[in-house]
Amino acid sequence: MTASLDHILFHFINQDCANPALDAICPILRNKNTWLPFYIIGGLWILYKYKWQGLWIIALAGLAILVSDQSSNLIKHLVHRIRPCATGEQVRLLVDHCSDSFSFTSSHAANHFALAVFLSFIFYRYRWITPMLLVWASLIALSQVYVGLHYPADIAAGGVLGASVGWCIYRLYFLSPIFRVL
Repeated sequence: MTASLDHILFHFINQDCANPALDAICPILRNKNTWLPFYIIGGLWILYKYKWQGLWIIALAGLAILVSDQSSNLIKHLVHRIRPCATGEQVRLLVDHCSDSFSFTSSHAANHFALAVFLSFIFYRYRWITPMLLVWASLIALSQVYVGLHYPADIAAGGVLGASVGWCIYRLYFLSPIFRVL
């Protein structure tokens, strides 16, 4: 039986790349609580810099996350892909438990790429922000594979889904005169 490229890449990332430094860092990277202070500081900066329009930016960033999360959950219930940590295969699980939700698409990847792409378009004048946000979202997504919760195809599809949602929400912001009033 030949293994799929997705399974081969999973085992490469989850097992062959294993080392103590990544074992310590990846569970922290994928934990949403790790990023909470950055979200608060970023939101406060947006409010300070953009005043009332900043409220729209924050609200639409939240909408991008909500839409990507709900879309990912809908796809999960349509596809029913079991997480690698729940298959009985050899998996290095580096988090407390294996979630009982389905694996495809990764909501972590979808949500972080939605936020990264939306903010990249909003703050395009800051040329450094796009690569920084995309690397940030990619590290969080890859950490999901490293800790044993997702296959690479899960995070790739989640990334594409999230990036698409982020772009659509940006277009809503950019094209709508409602958001340009303030």
